[in-house]
Amino acid sequence: KEEAIAKIKEDHRGELSELESRLKVEKEREVSAAISKTEQEALDRLTKVKIDHDNEISKYKAAVTKEKEATEGVKLKLEQETHSRVLSEDRLKDVKEEFRYFINSLPG
Repeated sequence: KEEAIAKIKEDHRGELSELESRLKVEKEREVSAAISKTEQEALDRLTKVKIDHDNEISKYKAAVTKEKEATEGVKLKLEQETHSRVLSEDRLKDVKEEFRYFINSLPG
């Protein structure tokens, strides 16, 4: 009986070897496909993260630009108010001087 089993194995050794070889190739192909799929999914996730990150940076830069513009507007307004105040103070000094002159020019 064992001789018969050994003879059958020997008779089909080539077919068995070919089948094992095909199974090995198919398994390697499946593993390679799974790795490629996983790599592509990881790449897709990283791409999405990068896009989201870039969008956040753009929003931040826009907010910073808007704040800078608002700050420049306030700064300009303060400079204008300061200039107006200086002109008003100069005018007030002139009026005080004219008033003193007027008072001193009065008789008596």
